[in-house]
Amino acid sequence: MSEHQKRYGMLINLNRCVGCYACQVTCKAWHNLPFGVFHIRVETYKSGVFPDIRKSFLPRLCSHCNNPKCIESCREDALFQTPEGIVMLNEEACTSCLSCFDACPYKAIQMNPYTNKAAKCDFCYSLLQKDELPVCVRSCMGKAILFGDINDKESEISIALKNNQIKVISCEYETNPSVFYISRQEESGAPLKNFNFSKALYKPSASAKTKRIVKDEGDKGKFVYTSDVMCPSECGIVVYVEDGEAKKILGNTHSLINNGAFCAKGASGLQMTYSPHRIKTPLRRIGERGEDKWEEITWEEAADYIAKQLIDIKKSYGEESVFLDVGDVTDREALYRLFHAFGTPNTFNHGSICDPNRKWGQWIMTGDERPLPDLQRPMLLRDKDGKTSLKYKHDAKLILSIGSNPFVATRFNYMSKGIPAAREENDCKYIVIDPSHTNSAMLADKWIPIIPGTDADLLAAMLFYILKNDSEGSTSRRYIDYDFIERYTSGWPEFKKAFLEYAKKMDPANNMLYFTPEWAEEKTGIKKSDIEETAHLFGITKPASIEIGMHGTAHHTSGDVTSILMTALCLITGNMDMPGGLVFFDSQKPKKGGATVGKEFLERTVIRRVNGNDISGRLSELNKDLYGDYPAAFKGVITDIPEKIRNGVKIKHGTFKGLDYPVKAFISRAGNPIITAGSTPDWIDAVTLKDSGRYSLELMVFIDTHINVTGRYADIVLPEAGFLERMGVSDVYTMSPELAIRDQVIKPLHESKTDYEIMIAISDALIKNGDPDIKAGDFRARYMDEGDFINEILSDAPGFYNIGEPLPYPDLPEGCKIIGVPDNPGASLENKVIKVGEPLTVDWLRRHNGVAVWPASYYRYKKSDGSPSGIYPRTDSKKFEFKFSYLENINKRLGTDYPATFYWTECKWNPKNPEYKKSAQEYPFQLITGRVHHSMTMTTVCPYLAETETECMKPLNDEFNYAMPKLNDIPNEYGFPDNKKIFFKAGSVSIPLFAFNKTDGESLRIKTGDIIMLENPQRKRIKGKALLTDEIMPGVIKTAFGPGGQKASGIGFMNETAEYTPNINDLHDPENFNRLTGTPGFGDIMVKVIK
Repeated sequence: MSEHQKRYGMLINLNRCVGCYACQVTCKAWHNLPFGVFHIRVETYKSGVFPDIRKSFLPRLCSHCNNPKCIESCREDALFQTPEGIVMLNEEACTSCLSCFDACPYKAIQMNPYTNKAAKCDFCYSLLQKDELPVCVRSCMGKAILFGDINDKESEISIALKNNQIKVISCEYETNPSVFYISRQEESGAPLKNFNFSKALYKPSASAKTKRIVKDEGDKGKFVYTSDVMCPSECGIVVYVEDGEAKKILGNTHSLINNGAFCAKGASGLQMTYSPHRIKTPLRRIGERGEDKWEEITWEEAADYIAKQLIDIKKSYGEESVFLDVGDVTDREALYRLFHAFGTPNTFNHGSICDPNRKWGQWIMTGDERPLPDLQRPMLLRDKDGKTSLKYKHDAKLILSIGSNPFVATRFNYMSKGIPAAREENDCKYIVIDPSHTNSAMLADKWIPIIPGTDADLLAAMLFYILKNDSEGSTSRRYIDYDFIERYTSGWPEFKKAFLEYAKKMDPANNMLYFTPEWAEEKTGIKKSDIEETAHLFGITKPASIEIGMHGTAHHTSGDVTSILMTALCLITGNMDMPGGLVFFDSQKPKKGGATVGKEFLERTVIRRVNGNDISGRLSELNKDLYGDYPAAFKGVITDIPEKIRNGVKIKHGTFKGLDYPVKAFISRAGNPIITAGSTPDWIDAVTLKDSGRYSLELMVFIDTHINVTGRYADIVLPEAGFLERMGVSDVYTMSPELAIRDQVIKPLHESKTDYEIMIAISDALIKNGDPDIKAGDFRARYMDEGDFINEILSDAPGFYNIGEPLPYPDLPEGCKIIGVPDNPGASLENKVIKVGEPLTVDWLRRHNGVAVWPASYYRYKKSDGSPSGIYPRTDSKKFEFKFSYLENINKRLGTDYPATFYWTECKWNPKNPEYKKSAQEYPFQLITGRVHHSMTMTTVCPYLAETETECMKPLNDEFNYAMPKLNDIPNEYGFPDNKKIFFKAGSVSIPLFAFNKTDGESLRIKTGDIIMLENPQRKRIKGKALLTDEIMPGVIKTAFGPGGQKASGIGFMNETAEYTPNINDLHDPENFNRLTGTPGFGDIMVKVIK
């Protein structure tokens, strides 16, 4: 074969582009571009009116034309073309004449305001020289971008260009661009035109001033594998480090969690790490709580102060009066261990806030908190010869997303790739049911708007339709898998009976029988025909699955019923744990830290005075929820802590029934509960409450990298090492069981300490000050170093069972427990070791690209002979339960009266609830929220994310000035000149807005950008700017959860937008909880508009 000249091109499949902005932000991070400058920018195009909306995203970059107009115009020879056709810029030769800017028909060249030089894409030429792909291609979450040699007819991009209708931007300029597009969204208004690639000529242009570039000298530093913590996805990453400084971050291609993809949040990790607003030393409050006034102290002083306060509280009130919230789901084992050893049973994490309702039905019915649609590809499986191989083929035929927006709320990274791929490769139908036309709805086969809080109503009607129309003998209506129900479930007759009995009742809200399609039409706003069609399609399609959302469903007080009905539908249709169906994720999640978190400390016996008698019992029996107001709340309840600070904890069940105790200390780590855990005013009232001149909450400690709103109210602030500065273990939800190391990439910055080091420092101080329960043998003397601590966390991994099809380890007995490294695990059967394998350690992970991946399997609820496995599901009966043994056991043990099969509840503050019919007349709108690309409440401190727009967050800020702090010896990754005053023009920062349907906005005479107020029936108000759009149904207002309305020293320039951005939890009803899970009704808000 003759040699040919390479010609690089890029093909972007817009049918797989989910609008994640990964290409835009990873490009900025890789090239260290300042705020406001882009080499690639994602544009949004929309057309149509509600509900017939068309939307598409268009990543735009330099087209690297064969006949580049920019080069022709450049008088200084600053622009030239490589032999591979890449248009390059010699920045040193650029004189800022703007001729290229004017000549480029694609507007792909920008001027950098800080250098006054041109800026443009170069296809990451330095990476191409090393035979690596551009960062936008590597990071793309939807895997929508192909890159390669278009002159190689066998290349993947050439084949794709030949087999698809190709489009380009503005082909009338006859420049023959090298950036191509595939798109079915022709109605969205994107400026794309059909392009005949086969007739285009791609060879060096005579006028292109071709130059060759000498290869760079290569990397001088090292690459370290670790795991991200910019959000709970914890994607695998690899960090380039040079002279002790983290320089670049990329996705880890060895991890099956993200397969090398890397989102906008992760790409901003260096801005979070090297933020000028980090906490640099321990701090002690010198003003009143909330004033954000501090004095610097030493670590010894801070640990000593905390230890003395904790010991005094233990002596005066008992260790149960100390509450710990470890917040973020990562690296929490050290503080758990410390405070369990101290003796408090009241330890919580962010899972107590976000989605207990979503997990509820799945947990009590399947024993798995998080079954998800089977979308992770590739996944590791055994083939028929017993060898492991990666499976890429998709099996899913139907996916319903109800209140779920996986393309924006990227909790499960692989869905951004899996859903578009399943649609394109397996003709999978994707239906999105949501009040808002989300990014996920954009790529759906059908978007069905629904009245907020009525998701359970829809699912109940679907179940009713399936029960009434199922015909076992008809291929067109054989919905129910009777064999599956008979062999692998228990309690279905009781559940079905209770459901159908309830269906005989009349709903007082509309005087219609419950659960009929007609009833559901009135409740949900969905046409009866759409309800019946969706029910039929779900019943008849195999395999199929449902995913319900956190904000969309779980944040309503009826979210527990939604979860139960969603699980019931997947079970009765036999779509459980099968290829393409709803598969176990939590059950197979590798175990970690069981011996490390110190739960055994809570089995200590203590004596408490109850009603005049000394009562002896276990510390664990003092848990405020399980023996107090919420015995079924398997994730605990954080949101009622303000009420407990004011009124104390009342133990209502168990050994210590009748005991009251106060809340006297609150330790918050890596979280922001004042903003995220219920009513913000309620929290502030509680933590600032005084009794006889002293704060009722005697100690508040804040541990994090930045001071947020919660941190403002602390007495002591401790600087936590960032995710690149500490060690940990990542164990996210994947189909192929996977663990990854969070390695210490760089040394802790400033005076920050890792959580392990904080544990050691405070345990030492407690011992020094005489705490009777903390022993050196449980802390400093137990662990040689942090690596030793992590090895203990890994000691039980993966801890899953050898069951299912294909059998993960065919050379080991079916049903044995697997512990150890993937290629040589140990095994035990009936608590007896039958094989000694190699343990998983930090050293092993470092030698294997930072990750361990074990083979997956399906059908884990049955043995190879078809009988129940006796292992999964992890319910008491070891079957899928329609009669809930979890609740039956609580009833027997504590004398409660919880429903043990189907039950029904309504949302509070919902116009479809008859209790709020009058309120709905005065407060006609429902206010809902959604996740945004800036996950959590603090990532907008990163300029790259602050300028990234997304749903309900648009660049509508007022102009303001910001003083960039002096960085001293910290690298400047912030996108602004060091120690300068920066002017932010209006419309440069994306802020949370109130998204209205255009018809509603126009009827209220509101325009986009107007400042308005929303008031709820409790007369609480929030302020923000309006956004009129067709992408939301009438009667609904949507905003972002978390980033608005915050002022704190750690938030940086976003402080300047706090006065006109909303914090939705200023409106939360602090008495609105789900009675079983304790989940707050964040989504149950009725409002009126005040201009």
